[in-house]
Amino acid sequence: MASTVLALSPAEEKKADKDHLLTALINVCGVPYARHKDHPIMLALKHDGIALFHTDFIHMTAADIGALQHVKGGTLVPLELNFKMILRAFLAFYHHQSHKKRGGLNVLDSTSGQFKNFRNSKHDPTKDITGTPWGLAISNNKGLADWNKLVKPSARDFKPYREANSWVDHKEVFMIILEAQNLTHLVDPSYVVVDEDLHQTQQKFLHKVFRDNMLHHEAKSIVKHHAKTKDTATIWQKTCETHDKSMSTSLNGNAILGWLTSSRLNDGKWVRSQGEHVTFYADKIDKFNEMCPDSEINDMQGVRMLQNSIANAPNLANVLILYHQTKT
Repeated sequence: MASTVLALSPAEEKKADKDHLLTALINVCGVPYARHKDHPIMLALKHDGIALFHTDFIHMTAADIGALQHVKGGTLVPLELNFKMILRAFLAFYHHQSHKKRGGLNVLDSTSGQFKNFRNSKHDPTKDITGTPWGLAISNNKGLADWNKLVKPSARDFKPYREANSWVDHKEVFMIILEAQNLTHLVDPSYVVVDEDLHQTQQKFLHKVFRDNMLHHEAKSIVKHHAKTKDTATIWQKTCETHDKSMSTSLNGNAILGWLTSSRLNDGKWVRSQGEHVTFYADKIDKFNEMCPDSEINDMQGVRMLQNSIANAPNLANVLILYHQTKT
């Protein structure tokens, strides 16, 4: 008979997370159960509102732990140094175990012996909590080390995006730069990550590029919304969806279509060569199709529109007719 997994209500999840913190402090950190209500560690965490393990405790920093206080004899005093050191080591222990497991874990599966061994042999209290041992693990990653030394690109290659009118050009140039730097996988939602450490570091790099260069208000809002995850594929996908369908892009498409249907080669406005006019015209058709995919101009339509544009040029007007006659 198949077992049924019951989902906890928000209240039940909160209680379970609270019990998780209490159990971890007792079983791993050595807080006596008899003193779980008046122990200095418990009082200091409670004073700072740290009541839940996954929601509160694991997001603390070394500075947060260093600032912990509790009431003693009616006076608010700093938490004793030995207790601060225990909490710092325990938080580093959790990050260390999470890194080994490549994700979140149930720290209650760990024992006080494992924690003591980590604290005595691996933990460096002089370094930042998230810097060790995560930093050591990353530094030993060959793929990341090679990328840092050999192929790390320059953020200066990417250009700012300020005006909605320039979106299509910006999008094209941005993808060209990514391809040149072998970073297109960072904006591909279907990409399967093989080297997690390298991928995260590259994401941080590209996220900074987005933050520094996405200056248009809508694009900037999307980047800020994903600041915590730094999911560059989602950021780029959302940005493209927003600006591809924007009113500015649609109006620019209409303006290009207006030029395509009204321009004439010999009306005195075109000052460059005839060959450049043909290639420029073809480029404008491609740009319109990218801006307005629901109104795409196919090849035959494009040829006929170009024929209308050069109809008043004597040496070009009969080119298409001669081509068709020759083909026949």
